[in-house]
Amino acid sequence: MTNLVQQRRRLLTAAIAIPALVFAAAAAWNRAEVLRDGTDAVTRTAIVMHEHAAKVFDTADLILAHVDDRTRTMSREEIAKPETSAFLMRTIAPLRQVVSVWITDADGFMQAGSQPWGNERRILERPFFKAHRDDPGPGTRISSRFVGRATNTASFAVSQQRFSSDGRFAGIIHVALSPEYFENFYKEVVPPFTHAAALARSDGSVLAREPRNPDGQAMVYGEDHPFRAAMRQGEKAGLHRATLANGKEVIFAYRQVGSRPAYVTYAADSEALLHRWRHNLVTYGIVALAASLALILVSQFTLRRIQAERAALRLAATESERRRAMEERLGQTQKMEALGQLAGGVAHDFNNSAAIVLAGLELLQKRHGALLASGGEEVHQLVSGIREGAERGASVTRRLLTFSRREELRARAVDLAKLFEELRAVLAISLPPGLTLLTRLQQGTPRAFVDPGQLRTVLINLVINARDAMAGQGSVTLGAEPVRIAAGQAHPGGLAAGHYVRLYAADTGIGMDKETLERATEPFFTTKPQGQGTGLGLSMAHSFAVQSGGAMGIDSRIGHGTTVSLWLPVAPPADATAPRERQLADSA
Repeated sequence: MTNLVQQRRRLLTAAIAIPALVFAAAAAWNRAEVLRDGTDAVTRTAIVMHEHAAKVFDTADLILAHVDDRTRTMSREEIAKPETSAFLMRTIAPLRQVVSVWITDADGFMQAGSQPWGNERRILERPFFKAHRDDPGPGTRISSRFVGRATNTASFAVSQQRFSSDGRFAGIIHVALSPEYFENFYKEVVPPFTHAAALARSDGSVLAREPRNPDGQAMVYGEDHPFRAAMRQGEKAGLHRATLANGKEVIFAYRQVGSRPAYVTYAADSEALLHRWRHNLVTYGIVALAASLALILVSQFTLRRIQAERAALRLAATESERRRAMEERLGQTQKMEALGQLAGGVAHDFNNSAAIVLAGLELLQKRHGALLASGGEEVHQLVSGIREGAERGASVTRRLLTFSRREELRARAVDLAKLFEELRAVLAISLPPGLTLLTRLQQGTPRAFVDPGQLRTVLINLVINARDAMAGQGSVTLGAEPVRIAAGQAHPGGLAAGHYVRLYAADTGIGMDKETLERATEPFFTTKPQGQGTGLGLSMAHSFAVQSGGAMGIDSRIGHGTTVSLWLPVAPPADATAPRERQLADSA
């Protein structure tokens, strides 16, 4: 049973641990896979954003070059003519990414524009104009984000210088690009998880961003931002994992737009990337739970089969043991029957001889009593010896007849309490002073349904045997208790299910070894010195118990005494019709 419990624990542990380990391994593998996919998505998105920004800036460069070619040889007056502004308007008309295009002179005054500019004629204070004026070198510049005065629209400028025919600074041409155009594009192409897609200058000034800044103000990446840290390393492109100031962990990619001082950046929240992984965990968890439950069910089914097989094996072993015991009892019974027939025949003949002797003595006593009396004490002792020997022989004959079942038993209800009291009185005179006789009757013990005379004889023989086994020192306990044998319950005596009375005689003697115990119920077998025992006491007790419808058992160990138990039938209720007797014949 303990081994089965341990197996059940091991199987249950395995049924839980194996799916859990597989779940953990699958979760770890899927997490790495999801992060790898997310990282690839971040990289691909940055590439798409870079290609888009490069095309927009290339378009702006083309516009600047086209306008410069058109106006390079024109005078201030010619540039200021409406035809130039109309040209600028036609140039950007099909381009949604362009807000406006402007031409200024060296003092920052507007000379031409793609739309009316009202009273806002000068951009002298614009940082990008000042940069061109103070450093009149070749190339384009990208401004920070601003709101146009004439357009009242968020913009950032891509600008280049204009030079006069003598090479002096003559003003700038700038194309105002729309941050909203970039932001709308980012909204369409970036993956659906939490992100930040932006176009920024190398100094951290953000030109366009999705999602947009809630307050609408221009943003600048601080010195502690991962993007600025990458810029300080002089990298043109890269992929990093970093923790923002708010504690969020992000994976971000960035790429420089050509050789311009502008970068596209795309950052994805690591937790957002793992959203698909967490969704997969639910699926994996359900599968693991189902697998665990299936394994538990299979293990329980397997354990039940093992338990059933073991129960079947135990049942087979019990049945085999029962059959072996029955075969042994059958052999013992056949042996006892053979001995009984032999003993019965001898007893019958001896009983006839003893009867003749006793009858002859009676006849002598009646016819020649006076003559015998005149013979003196010697004749009287001879006659008494003959009579005593004949009576002793008759007594042995009765025992043999009882053993051989040729003497009928008359069963009736026996009050065991009264029987024990009678036995105490009878045995008190035959037990030595050093031996104590105890009686123990359990409360509620019913009456036994047996032949009272034979039961009395059997119990006396058991006490005498105990006396001889203890050499006159110790104690003998006569006891009785009710016993119930359930259906299917194995019993050493092979008794059927039902209620019985167990009578027992327990002594504190030397006990019996295994060999002696196996032969204890054989007729004429005795361990007493020759001439001190007939060897019929236990065999008569066994025969009496079986003939009465019960059984006998002996429990003995060397140095621990012997207990002889008799299981006898219970008497029927006292109010059942009338007191009745049952004859137990040879066939019983």
